[in-house]
Amino acid sequence: MKVFILKITLFCALLVLSYLAMVHKLSEGYVDMYYPKFTQSAKSLIIGLSRADEGIDPYTLENGLPEEYNGPVVNFASNQNYFGSVYLDAIKEKLVDTGNSEKRFFIVTVSPGSFTAPKGFGTKGIEAMDRKTAIGRANDFTSMPNYSYIMNCYGNGLYNAFIDSYSGGNLTTHTNGWNEVSLESPTFNITQEVIKDWKRKNLAYFERRLPKEEVKPYRLEWFGKTLEHLKSKGDVFLVRMPADKEVIEFENKNLPTFKTLMDSITHAYQIPYLDYSIGNKSFGTYDGSHLYSESAKEFSTILARDMLRHLKNQP
Repeated sequence: MKVFILKITLFCALLVLSYLAMVHKLSEGYVDMYYPKFTQSAKSLIIGLSRADEGIDPYTLENGLPEEYNGPVVNFASNQNYFGSVYLDAIKEKLVDTGNSEKRFFIVTVSPGSFTAPKGFGTKGIEAMDRKTAIGRANDFTSMPNYSYIMNCYGNGLYNAFIDSYSGGNLTTHTNGWNEVSLESPTFNITQEVIKDWKRKNLAYFERRLPKEEVKPYRLEWFGKTLEHLKSKGDVFLVRMPADKEVIEFENKNLPTFKTLMDSITHAYQIPYLDYSIGNKSFGTYDGSHLYSESAKEFSTILARDMLRHLKNQP
């Protein structure tokens, strides 16, 4: 019996050691498109959903702002990062303590979808849903390598650690958290025909999703708490990202009070609201919603310019 128990113990120990070895091996190469967002502390942050994830380049921002605002600036946006207690806790973990001795900024991007959750969900249901996302499952937001992220959030088999087969294709994941989408790659070109088709599918998806979701007071409440916390740490800029005309019109039609809501929030918190959904300037997207590489860099340059204008006008 003792021999059997010893064999079982050794076998379990071997499994654990093999698992940890694969986790470490994977951490030495490419993990996934969100991993860099969890591997460093940040002085300044870009916050929001997928439009910000792919549409704002921290490096371009830094080049357009005074040196005292230099990094680390991390793009901490993703398609699952909705406003709530889970996101705010993650933001707090990301921020390095500067003792308020250094200049820092926070770009908080918003759209009508930022404040939604499934109909019928109350506070407990929304928080449970948010805890199932990467920012809800990870226990560590700043380590490199980040074993917590790999063990809790990595969605593929660990055998990929031994397969050097990653090809980013049209996606380039940067160490500062920006996910850059290029129209051309060695394996696939995103043509105008593809863009038109993806936009059509995006709008159809929005139509299907609309009856199932609604703006939640919970998200608005924690949005306010997030702004309060960030205002205590540095300069906050509320930003509505650009998108194609059809997408913006869809959003405005289905939440016509959104602009009034944002205006009231910026007045209450005394922060600038930069709305790039209006005006004659258009930025190229690859699906109607998300900026591709050149447009993202152009937008980031303009955003830095407008931020600097506001910073210079501060008392």
